[in-house]
Amino acid sequence: MSAQTDDLLRRIDETVEAEHIKFHPLVSAICEGNASRKSLRGFARQFFFVGPKPNPRPHCAVYAYAPEGDPDIEHLWFGDVLMEEATGSHSGTGHHLQIYFNWCATLGLSAEEMMATDAIPETAAFEQWRYFNAFKGDWIAAIAGIAFIEGASAKRNDMLIESFVKDYGYTKGSEGLTYWEIHASEIEEDHGDIGPAIVRRYANDDYTRTRVWNAVRRSIDLQWLAFDGMYRAFFEDDPRYKRWQE
Repeated sequence: MSAQTDDLLRRIDETVEAEHIKFHPLVSAICEGNASRKSLRGFARQFFFVGPKPNPRPHCAVYAYAPEGDPDIEHLWFGDVLMEEATGSHSGTGHHLQIYFNWCATLGLSAEEMMATDAIPETAAFEQWRYFNAFKGDWIAAIAGIAFIEGASAKRNDMLIESFVKDYGYTKGSEGLTYWEIHASEIEEDHGDIGPAIVRRYANDDYTRTRVWNAVRRSIDLQWLAFDGMYRAFFEDDPRYKRWQE
């Protein structure tokens, strides 16, 4: 690994931590016990587009375009990430979309309602970004664009779980919290391992390093934008989002 690639990884880690989504006011509102049931329902309907709905289709596209026979792609991407998202292979659960629906059910939202939900512009942008690099074949940018923020999201999810139990009546280990508990566990943290691995192996020129950095930077920005939209719509009741509000 070159010194430039080492510097890139350090820059990514510092940026992901400095702009961690755990600092977003939406997360703070939930963790301070200030979210109404209506706000949580709005959050549930729109967070759907951030992770649960797209997965694992972008992962499959990445696997189709990535180099064949690469042990990290086979183990860290296909085995640890794609198969866990699709089948719950490591957690012993199932498709992560279904266990997300179990949490939604605790808020009175059915799977049918969730599938019929329209994305607000900000979560729609993040969902489309999830597909963008993967489906055009830029597999390294697609991995970089999700792996670094996904591995870090376990911290945010752990904070949410503590508040769900303390302030909102949930019980640890219950079916309704399974989605969040998996995504706060070592399984979620391990999903970030593929990022540094593929950057070290393949980001050996300025062009590739720039693509990696731009993908991570855009993912951080769009994740914040998605949370901004959810916060305005369902925590501040901005009338601009009237058609998405209850």
